[in-house]
Amino acid sequence: MFNYTVNGVSQSKPIVRQIFSATTPTCAPGTTASANNFQDLWYNSPAESEAGWGVNVTHQGIIIFLTWFTYDSTGRGMWIVGPRMEQITGNTYSGDLYRTTGPAFSASPWNPSGVVAIPVGSGTLNFTGNNAATFNYTVNGITQTKNIIRQSFGSPPTVC
Repeated sequence: MFNYTVNGVSQSKPIVRQIFSATTPTCAPGTTASANNFQDLWYNSPAESEAGWGVNVTHQGIIIFLTWFTYDSTGRGMWIVGPRMEQITGNTYSGDLYRTTGPAFSASPWNPSGVVAIPVGSGTLNFTGNNAATFNYTVNGITQTKNIIRQSFGSPPTVC
């Protein structure tokens, strides 16, 4: 159950784990040195060099579901999603990127038919180690590459 209050609006929503691959990880406290799964929070390298920017990676089998918080050309927050970044070789995953629009967080009842995915580009994650990667992307015609690292915020870290 996810309980929240935002701008004075309180709600509870039942949630379930999203399964999008036949192979799902089993996670446990440990050290990321032995991890072969890239599920984690990632951000620009070196650490703290781009506060407020990050990539969330959920990794199941040969598929990564990516959510990315960044900023648009006017400085406004912008969420981008890569719902099916598929393994193309070794530790490289690639797929289409989208922005979504939909009902307000406070909509009750929630109407899933109001959610629209708008294609904005494509991205590739190339993991160069257990704790480092490059994120190459083209969004709205702008192409960039970011060196990213796992965001460490607890000890011991969780290994999947």
